[in-house]
Amino acid sequence: MEQIPVLVDELGVARLQNAVYVGLMKFTLDQMNNQFDEGNPAPGKLGRQLTSYTAAYNVLNNAYALQMKRMETAGIAALDTEGDQLIYGVKGMLEATLRMAYDQERMHKAQVFNEFVRKYRLDPTENMLAEWSKVQQMTEEWAGNAHLRMCGEALGLNGPMTRLQEIADEIRRLMTERNAATPEAQAMKQARAAMDEEYRALILILNSYAVVDSDTERFNVLIRALNKNIEYIRKHAMSGGSSEDEEQEGGDTPEPTPKPDDQGGDDEGGEVTPVQPE
Repeated sequence: MEQIPVLVDELGVARLQNAVYVGLMKFTLDQMNNQFDEGNPAPGKLGRQLTSYTAAYNVLNNAYALQMKRMETAGIAALDTEGDQLIYGVKGMLEATLRMAYDQERMHKAQVFNEFVRKYRLDPTENMLAEWSKVQQMTEEWAGNAHLRMCGEALGLNGPMTRLQEIADEIRRLMTERNAATPEAQAMKQARAAMDEEYRALILILNSYAVVDSDTERFNVLIRALNKNIEYIRKHAMSGGSSEDEEQEGGDTPEPTPKPDDQGGDDEGGEVTPVQPE
C-alpha cells in the first residue's frame, strides 16, 4: 500500500519567546539526530543542511546561555525564587483552610480567593516571563477588587499578595533594563535571525524528501513527531508579542525555561514549497 507523505506544519517562529524558540530548535535537532546517524545518514542536500542547522543552533544556544546568565546577575533569579516560595505558600494556605475551615463564612472566603488564584494557573516551574506576567495581572486584579481584598484580609493573604505585586513590578523593571540594547540581547537577536533561515531551509528540504523519497514512512515518522511538538507550541505557547518585545509582554509557555546545552529575527512563517532534493 502506497504511503501518503506527511509535511511539516507551518509555524510563525517570530512570535515565540526565546525559551520556547530555543526549545523548538533543540527538539527539531534532536529528532533529526535520532532519525539519522552514522549508520543511517541523512541523504544528500538534507544531510548538508542538517550540518548547517547544527552549527547555527550551537551559536543560538551560546547566545541564549549568555542572556540567561545576565538575567541571573541582574538579581532577577533571587526575586523569582522568593516569589515562587510565596506562590507555594498562598496555595498551601488556601488548601489548608479549605480542608479545616471551622465556619461557613471563612470557608466561603477561602473558596472565593482560591477560585481567583486558580484561574491564573500559576506554576513556578514554567517560564519566568510567562509566570510573572500572570502574577502581575493577578495582583493588579486583586488590588482593584474590594471583595477580594476583604477575603484576603480575613485569610491573612494580603501581605503575601502585596509582596508578590512588588516582586512582579521589580522583575519587569529589571528585565526592561536588562534588555535595553545589551550586547547579549543583540547577539540573541542575530542568532535567531540566522537560525530562522536554517530552520526554514531544513523544513523545506525535509518536506521535499518526504514527497520524493522511496522510504516515505521513515520521513512520516519524523515529521509526525515534529508536528506534534509544533501543535503543542501553537496551542500553549503562542503569545501576542514578537520576539523583540517578549520580555515586556510575556506569554504563556508550555514548559520551564530550558537550560542551555553544555556545548560550546522576524519570521512570521511563510508557505513551505518543496524543492527538488539532490
